Amino acid sequence: MIDHHHIDLSDDFPVDCDDPLLRQLMNRRRMLVSGMLGAFSVYALVHEARAAAPALDSRLPARQWIDRQEELAQGLRSGAVSEKSWHDEVNRLAKEVDIASLVAEIRRARVKPAGQRFMGDPIKRKIRFRDENGMPMKLAYTAATFTFDPSHVITPHGHKHMASAHMVIDGKVRVRTFDRVGEKDGALIIRPTGDHVTGPGGAAPMTTAIDNIHWFTPETQSATTFDVIISNLDPGQDAFLIQPVDPLGGEKQKDGTIIAPLMSFEASMDQYPSTK
Repeated sequence: MIDHHHIDLSDDFPVDCDDPLLRQLMNRRRMLVSGMLGAFSVYALVHEARAAAPALDSRLPARQWIDRQEELAQGLRSGAVSEKSWHDEVNRLAKEVDIASLVAEIRRARVKPAGQRFMGDPIKRKIRFRDENGMPMKLAYTAATFTFDPSHVITPHGHKHMASAHMVIDGKVRVRTFDRVGEKDGALIIRPTGDHVTGPGGAAPMTTAIDNIHWFTPETQSATTFDVIISNLDPGQDAFLIQPVDPLGGEKQKDGTIIAPLMSFEASMDQYPSTK
């Protein structure tokens, strides 16, 4: 998703320049030409520009991000990477990746619909990245995008036998998360952990131990998340299990937890429209 970052000088710089470093240089040069800066300031300006340049180029290229996600997925599967470490590192990578570069890789990838959409679900597309030779890559995780319009929602649900991370690459999404504390008589015992609106680069990773229940609604006319999905984490069990729950209709406990009844997918869609 696309990252959302009188003396005539028009012969040297474009008037509508969006580059922050270049714009800074333009402003300083106007001051120089006006006689407002001395020789020492010229020296300082050169060093300031050199110091600022690396920061503007510090975003992680998509290729490196894809490879790092692969290392983390393999580590989570093997047990070399803990759930907490995976969760924290995915959050860190989301803040560092060059979103425009990632969107370019998605456009270059093999993209196909992920089956028929269910009720108010966003539109899901499977992404198969290509290597430098144009061949589809085999990864330890599944990649997908979810595209929302205002009527779409990912209703509150828990997970088993898997980990995943939604990262916003376009628009804004409201993210509500809960820890999974336990199970009780047709319900999950959950604890609220977050409720915020995030834009490009904002991520919502989940594991069994952390933020296992999540709920997503769009806050803009359109929004898209890019997802890393790692299933089959528990040998001998199903590849994954999705459990819709009712946190708003649950029974609040004195310790801050909620006993949230399990629901059918149809009831979940009825109970939790995109506007809730």
